[in-house]
Amino acid sequence: MRLAGKCDTFLLLTILLGSAASSHAEWPYDDGDIGRRRGLSPVTLGPRGGYDYDGDAFSVGGQLRIPLWRRSRVTLAPSGDFFNDGSGADWQANVDVLISPGPRGGFYGGLGFGWVEEGRSERERAVNQVLGLRLPFGRGRTQTYVEARWTELDRETVFRLVFGLNLTLFRY
Repeated sequence: MRLAGKCDTFLLLTILLGSAASSHAEWPYDDGDIGRRRGLSPVTLGPRGGYDYDGDAFSVGGQLRIPLWRRSRVTLAPSGDFFNDGSGADWQANVDVLISPGPRGGFYGGLGFGWVEEGRSERERAVNQVLGLRLPFGRGRTQTYVEARWTELDRETVFRLVFGLNLTLFRY
């Protein structure tokens, strides 16, 4: 009976230590050490290009990413895109709020608002849903990303895929 109790205690300690070690190993984007070393969040700017699958048009534009406070996982991301489907250029301006695992990269998601002009006499307001993957490139001053965007416009959902490159302007 005493041996069974010792085995249970050993098994419990093994499970606790193993789960603590695996939870740390599963999350490579833990930025706690970055905050102590640098303590500064990057403001980034860069070009992007994409494709509007519903409008069958390519796009070109740019994006600015501003962390809302130091060492923040929440980022304000204004962006703009021009689309050309052969019948004239249309544009979309966006202001999105993105939540990410940290400054090094990884999956992120967010919501935002957009203003669209697609051959209409007046601008339309739209709601954006964003899901993306950000990857560091080089020594950390450059980040690439791929972003799926769903824009709710006139009760229709428009899907766009965007690829971009952001360069660090400064840190604060």
